Amino acid sequence: MWAMLLLPYLAGLRYGAVWLDVPLLIGWLSGLLMSHHALLAVKTGRWRRVRSQVLAFGAVCAACLVPVVAIRPALAWFAPAFAVFMGVNAAFCRWGNERATLNGVASVTMASMMAMIVPVTAGLPWTTGVPIATATWLYLTGTVVHVKAMIREYGSRRQQVISVTYHAVALAAATALQPWFAVPFSLMLARTVVMPRRPRMRAPVIGIVEVVLTLILLGFLLTVPLGAAAA
Repeated sequence: MWAMLLLPYLAGLRYGAVWLDVPLLIGWLSGLLMSHHALLAVKTGRWRRVRSQVLAFGAVCAACLVPVVAIRPALAWFAPAFAVFMGVNAAFCRWGNERATLNGVASVTMASMMAMIVPVTAGLPWTTGVPIATATWLYLTGTVVHVKAMIREYGSRRQQVISVTYHAVALAAATALQPWFAVPFSLMLARTVVMPRRPRMRAPVIGIVEVVLTLILLGFLLTVPLGAAAA
């Protein structure tokens, strides 16, 4: 999962790496760890068990991101969107349904936004990163649907149809965005069709396949033309 959550950040670096990207990355990762423990507290109601972790990771996150936002004030516009999606995560955790598809989509949407945040950190318009954010969102959302079909709802014909249908639509959307994206998204569709037909796979094997697909997609995101912003 970490490799996939890093995908939008790494792909966004194609538009120019600056020193602010270092504290941005540390702040992003520490923020993820802080939110993980905070959501655990929301789910269990046991704040004391995770208080030290939340405070420690929160302090690191703030120490890294506050200076970045001070230098690039435009980044503050992303805060309301993050607040909304974190609220969705908190609600599903409170309901004991944190593995719901909608909750997963909320999480990958926040991760995909990093593809727009990185260009802004480099002093570029947020729209510069929209193509990468779109491609990574299509992939990461597909991963949520695919993993659900492979693990929690393995053997469910309905979930398999949902997964294949989604990936077919994602392939068409990604190809319209950039024709070369047909290559990695065809591989994603193929794994969605083939893997559920094989004997049940262990989670680490499923994860390895996703890491490989992540690296393949990253290669395309870093090299193929993406409109005028990529020139």
